[in-house]
Amino acid sequence: MVSGFNRRRFLTGTAATAVALTVATPSAATPTAGAAGPPTREERWRAVVVGSGFGGGVAALRLAEAGVRTLVLERGRRWEAGPGSDTFPRFLHPDRRVSWLEPHPVFPASPPALFRPYTGVIERVRGEGMDIICGAGVGGSSLAYAGMSLRPNEELFSRVMVGGIDYDEMDHVFYPRVASVLRLAAIPDDVLDHVRYTSSRLFLEHARRAGLRGERVPLPVDWEDVRRELRGEVPPSMSTGDVIYGVNNSGKHSVDRTYLAAAERTGHVTVAPLHVVREIRRDNAGRYVVRAERINTDGEVLEHFVVTTDALFLGAGSAGTSRILVRAKGTGAMPDLPDDVGAYWGNNGDRLFLRNFVPQRTNPPQGGPACTAILDWGDPAGPVSVEHGPAPLPFELHTMAMLGMGIPDGHGRFHYDGRADEVVLRWPNSADLRSREAIRATLDRLVRATGGTLVDLNALDPYTFHPLGGAVLGKVCDLDGRVHEHPGLYVVDAALIPGSTGCCNPSWTVAALAERCLDRIVSKDVGTVF
Repeated sequence: MVSGFNRRRFLTGTAATAVALTVATPSAATPTAGAAGPPTREERWRAVVVGSGFGGGVAALRLAEAGVRTLVLERGRRWEAGPGSDTFPRFLHPDRRVSWLEPHPVFPASPPALFRPYTGVIERVRGEGMDIICGAGVGGSSLAYAGMSLRPNEELFSRVMVGGIDYDEMDHVFYPRVASVLRLAAIPDDVLDHVRYTSSRLFLEHARRAGLRGERVPLPVDWEDVRRELRGEVPPSMSTGDVIYGVNNSGKHSVDRTYLAAAERTGHVTVAPLHVVREIRRDNAGRYVVRAERINTDGEVLEHFVVTTDALFLGAGSAGTSRILVRAKGTGAMPDLPDDVGAYWGNNGDRLFLRNFVPQRTNPPQGGPACTAILDWGDPAGPVSVEHGPAPLPFELHTMAMLGMGIPDGHGRFHYDGRADEVVLRWPNSADLRSREAIRATLDRLVRATGGTLVDLNALDPYTFHPLGGAVLGKVCDLDGRVHEHPGLYVVDAALIPGSTGCCNPSWTVAALAERCLDRIVSKDVGTVF
């Protein structure tokens, strides 16, 4: 068992994970049982990717295309949905599939339930002052995100991104490349005109009446699949807004269906679910050693897994990657990591409001996924985006959920607590004060013009769906994601970005930045560093 293993810490999740390999692998060792406990298996791979979300998925595909044999470690299970499937749980009927190894739902405002812990689709990372909501499973948070795909303009990009990242290159090369892979498309007229999408049309109309810029937002959605739901050919999921725990049927182009599927088809990539990464370190030869626990869906450890690699790509998301690095430095496994690991963390300016007493009917269930937004980027109080998140409401409540995103002007940080052997996020309440005020000003303008009242849900329960930072460009990594003074160690996910993606959902920017990093890593490091 890995030194310092803590059962409580393990059950709340740590970083990324993977599955027992049933194929022949280079330098694979025969598992051997110790005197007590699970056996240990050791392997050697040219490249290892930790995490299978946007960053990890991009890394896996681009390494595969370069002919690099790569192992992808993912902590969660595979979730394979298809037409008429019941793969993912329903929001109003939560069961043990909803939460990562906890006995109850952890998603905000979920109906209560008790169940036996399971490797479910949502993890809640609890911090001091701020919690993080993130996905678990092959495909990472792309499984459970609504899919809203916004990219900042040049002015906003320059405000939040480290200098040296060329916006024109991102705008003309990498954002379009991601859009092509994920097949991003805005909601078409005939779907938006359907009675199921009354709340989305109402949101756009209210924005117009308030003098605000309302837009349809691109999503990784096959809208023909939504049409099949609306025609009654398959059970509804997206068309009723039941997307919070993942999308049943086959209409969402998540990372597992796009980047990872393409990577696996090359024959160079093995995706290994249900391995929780516990520790990373360097051996005397300068290679990276990853220690993981292979688990079953009840969270029981079946096997210890040790893999040695020349190139380690951390793509476990801001929470996962930050915790891996902070723990490695804090325990002394890698004491020479940069001092800023864990720092410059932010919540993307997220603020969730409930707009009650909407004068018009919203005609539940509200069709989704979230497909409309207000882009109030020129507001003197501060740039703001507001998205309407349709919900699978069972009856008319005259209610609309509103997610606002501003630009926080402060940061939090992950710290290692040696006594508890835990990595904890600490977030000061003042870090996003001005962005909160800017979001509220935009929503007040909307409500003054069209009616209703506002409830700030995050005032009672602070959390974010969009964690960013912890291994940021220019501080921990160079501009291509290479960790300073650690050849062969890379960060390729949201941990690279210091706290904000400029009033936009991070997924598109995270994937585009990963594409940029991999272009440079493949051209310069493959065949030299690894």
